[in-house]
Parts: sequence; C-alpha cells; structure tokens
Amino acid sequence: MPSHCAAGLLRALTVALVLGLVSGCLGPATKDTVDRQDSLKPAPAAQAKETVKDANKGTATPVNRDLAEAHPESSAWTFLERALDAKDAQAEMLFLAAAKRFLQVGHYEQAEIILARTQARNAESWVNDQHKLLSAALTLAGENPSAAWRLLADTEDAELDNGQRLLRYDLQFRTLFAQEKHHEALALIRNLSLEDSTPEHIDALLQSAFDRLSRLSTDQLDLLRLNPDIVYEDAGWIDLARLYGRTGWNLEGLRQELDGWLAEYPAHRATTIARRLRPETCSLAEPSTVALLLPMTSSFSKAASAFHDGYLSLYETDNPSARPIIELYDFGEDLEAVGNIYRQAVAAGSDLVIGPLGRDAVFKLVAESKLLVPTLLLGSDDSRSRPNALILDLSRRVEAQSLVTHARSRGLQHALILYSLSKVHKAAADTAATAWQERGGIIAGRAGLNPQVSDYSAILSRLLGLTQSQQRAEALQSILADQVPVTAPPRIRQDLDVIFLFTDQATARLLKPQIDFHHAGRLPVYSQNTIFSGKADVVNDLDLEGVLFSDMPWLVRQTGRFERAPADSIAATDYQHSAIGRLFALGMDAYRLTCHISKRQDQPDWQYAGASGLLSISGDGQIKRLPDWATFNKGSPQMFEPVISR
Repeated sequence: MPSHCAAGLLRALTVALVLGLVSGCLGPATKDTVDRQDSLKPAPAAQAKETVKDANKGTATPVNRDLAEAHPESSAWTFLERALDAKDAQAEMLFLAAAKRFLQVGHYEQAEIILARTQARNAESWVNDQHKLLSAALTLAGENPSAAWRLLADTEDAELDNGQRLLRYDLQFRTLFAQEKHHEALALIRNLSLEDSTPEHIDALLQSAFDRLSRLSTDQLDLLRLNPDIVYEDAGWIDLARLYGRTGWNLEGLRQELDGWLAEYPAHRATTIARRLRPETCSLAEPSTVALLLPMTSSFSKAASAFHDGYLSLYETDNPSARPIIELYDFGEDLEAVGNIYRQAVAAGSDLVIGPLGRDAVFKLVAESKLLVPTLLLGSDDSRSRPNALILDLSRRVEAQSLVTHARSRGLQHALILYSLSKVHKAAADTAATAWQERGGIIAGRAGLNPQVSDYSAILSRLLGLTQSQQRAEALQSILADQVPVTAPPRIRQDLDVIFLFTDQATARLLKPQIDFHHAGRLPVYSQNTIFSGKADVVNDLDLEGVLFSDMPWLVRQTGRFERAPADSIAATDYQHSAIGRLFALGMDAYRLTCHISKRQDQPDWQYAGASGLLSISGDGQIKRLPDWATFNKGSPQMFEPVISR
C-alpha cells in the first residue's frame, strides 16, 4: 500500500515527515501547519475529470484533475493534507496540486520534494504529463531552460488536455526566450495547433507571445528583422512589435502604422491584436471641450503639473481634426472654490471634466455639487455610484487591496502585517487586514514599527515564533538536565505564508535584512511602491532583495514603448525616472480615457494597456487599474513573473 494511504502509526509518521520536509523542519503537523477549514468544493463542470473506482465503496466517482486551477485560493498546505487522506489517483492529483501551488508562490524546494515523492511509473497519462510539465517549470525556475525544454519535449500533444496544452506552450515560450532563441519562439507561434483549443486559449497564447516580443529592445527586434531567411508570418510579428515600440505613445502615428501593417498582413494571426492596439478616435461631440480641474498653484503643484504634462503629451500626438479643445481651470489651495469652478467650466461649454485632482477636492465637489456632465474624478470618494461620475481612485487603500488580491490569488493564506505608525501607513495596513480576512486569509500577527527604533529583533522574534522556539528548547533542556545536550536550530512558525510591509523606503531597507536574518527569507514579502523612488539605486536597494511591489509600467519597464521617452515629447524625459512620473503616466492615460468615455456603453469589455497599468471601466463608473508587479533583484526592480502564472 502506498505510504500516503497507510493507516495508524505509519500514517501519522508520514504526515509528520512530509509536512516537516516540505516546511523545512522535522516536527509534527499541527493545526497551524495547514488550514483544516479550507474545504475543496467540486470543480466547475468544464474542469477535466476522470472516473475512478473507490476501493472501499466500489462505486465510480468523478475525480477532478487540475485541482490547483479549480480551487485558486486553496493553499499548497491544504492540498498536501488532503493528499495524505486520499487514495490512488485522487491522492496523486492532490500532491500535484500542492506542487503546482508551491511553484506559483516561489517555494521551489518544497515543490521539488513533492514532485520527487510523486514520481509514478505506472500512473495514468494525465498524471505523468502533469508531473513532467511541473518538473519542467521547476527546472526553468532553476535557470536551466535547455533542460526544461527537453522535459517539455517528452510530452505528447495529443495526450494533453486544454489546460496542459496551454501550460506547455507557455513554458516553451519562456524557455526559448530565456535562451534568446527568438526565431525558434517565432516558429513555435507559427506552428501553434488550433485544434481542440478554445478561442480564449488561443487568444491568450497569441497575446502572451506578442507581450514577450514587445519586451525585446529595439536593437533585438531590428536584428531579428534583418535575418535574410525570415518567413512572412514571423516578419509580421516582428514588424508589429517594432512599430508598437516606436509609435506606442504617438496616437495618430500609431493609427497610421497599424493601418499599414493590417494592409500588409491581412490574414496574419496577430490581426486581432493589431486592431486592439489601434487607438480609437477622440471625438466626444462636434465640437467638444474638455475641462482640466487641477491645483496648479498649490502645495501639490508638482503633481498637478506632471498630470497636466502627461495629458498634453498624448493630446499633442492625436489628430488635430479629432481632438477636443482643452481648457485648464486652476483651483489652487481653495477647496471652497472647487464647486464654483466646476459649474463655471460646465457653463462655459465643457462636455467632459477631468478632475478635480486630490482626495479632499473630490470629497468637496461630490458633497456640494451635482455632476452635470461626465466627470472623471481623480481621487477617492465614498465609492458610491453617482450619475455622470467616473472614479480613478489614487489612494493607498486601493493599492493595499491590490496587494491582498495578488497574494491570495497565489494561494497565500497566513500573513504577518508590519506597518509604520504614520496615519497613511496604518490606514493601508488596516485596509489590507480587512480585505485579507474577507478573502479567507488569516492574520497570523501584526505590529506597528516605531520610527525611532532601528533594531526590530524583538518584534520579529515574537511574530515569527522564534521566541517560543527558544523557550521550548530551554524547557526540554531543563527536563533532560545535562544528560543529553539539546541542539535546537532556530525555526520560524510553520504556518506563515507571507509578510506585508506598509512603510517608507528607509524603514523597508532596515527591516528586510532583519527579516532574512531571523530565518524568514523564504517568505514572500509584499510592499507598497513607497519603497521605490522611480530610479534604480543598485547599492542601497540591495537591502530590498526579493521584496515584491506593484507599480506603473512607466516606472518599472525599460523596453518596447518604455525604452525611451516619446521622441516628440521633451517633457516626458523629466518624468521617466522619478516618483512624480506616476502622475505623468496617469495624465497620459486620462487622455485615452477622455477618448473612450462617450463610447463606454457600447464597449463594456474595453481595456487599455496604458502607462499606469491595464485600465478598464466597470458598470458603476469605477476605473479599474491593474499595475505591473516587480521584485528587487540584485538591487534593481525586475518584472515579476512566476514560473507558472495563475
């Protein structure tokens, strides 16, 4: 009988051994080790299934296959515990789900242990193929793409289900790009099999391929295009990536370039992508006027000027015959005047108002004035839906919720929250704690950080369980006296999954090395973008190694459209490597929103990959903005991309 099916003492020892090995220490499983309340619900009907015979009941029951996909918020520990209670094929699939989740959160040592344990020579084909795919992902994470490619080549396409096929293609793209085998990657795109794949899967694969191409530098793309043996299909992909990188911030230029590309490659697989990239014409009415309500002469003048410059940088590249008339209204420091200035702008004929900029100004306007025309509010309010209101919430509260959403989507569940005692950071921490619990997460501990203190050893030792670990060792030594010396290496609590930091850059630089020193370096550490100034500081940011944060593409991307400032916008150069550049990026995207707002009812699925993130508009007028994710690697922020995405 397999070890995971054994009963009595053997099973108890197996539980302790597997959980101990995977968590990095040998100790019995406790309620804190795994979440016993996290039940696995049946997978959706579309989920691939097989029928196996229950050895005890003799009945045929459906068994879900890719349980990690079917239950996106279940942790690896939950899958692992369930696997130890299951039998045969169901146990194998639960072990594989645990391994996949460990890969998704970056716990590669634990994934390796699970995959080594589930090497099954006589398992059915789905289990064998899933094991090969996950092993290839693990090998790729270990920076051995050539070995990963060989593992992927050992899978038969005809035997894979749709989910496995999508995963294999994605891993193949990654291995080829990791080896800079770009022509081979283009050949892979060209030879993609469309049979037995849903349109959504194919669209996702093609979009992923284009995204990877568009991250290449101008020099790399130019060199690829010079290959004399390049085929028509491959040339189309390269030309599309080149023109997007060259004219991505020039609206009229991009329209003309894309129209030319579509004429040259009318039947290309990327035509759908090219049409999505084409900027819509900015025509609100005939004629149309847009009012910008900004505090240009105030203590927020730098932020207001950056937003204004970003807005105009895209406006000036648009077709003069289609773009609206822009009127600037400065409300300075006078919040009491915001309502009157708004009504003045509407009375003067504004068809759309962008602003006011700032939380207090937004509160003042919506509390005292009726929104008479479509109005893009640049700041948080009470989130109530209002006629004519569109809300782009710029608050730290929204960023904190984004951190929570990302961490929970990776199956992380038990969190420590550390925050500075300032009002802003504490509010963000409170928001994250509430959102974490609402999404089924567990707060394992939280603590405020005194700004007058530089040594956080006491706090970390207590929250990480090191104090209790030492006390247990001392108690055991007192029982054994001097007969048997007790050597107990420090170990942190086994239930911890993630640490959230809500603090400034200087404190984060102090805190992260201390987290590593206290044996918690393996835990994912999330932070707000307050830790990044917009400009890489390789020496000082070595202290932030591994910290994960969300930010705008304008600040963290360096290639494609983001390789350099728009050629015809000198002002953009001043905003590419500074924190104030975030307002410039928002201004750029606000102009694209200007052009779309009047059409939003006809295009409910509209999305725009902008300078500040991926934008969309919900039915209640909330502007959703998905940021990029980056992590510090050798002192520089690098795009964060798990070896297996969710």
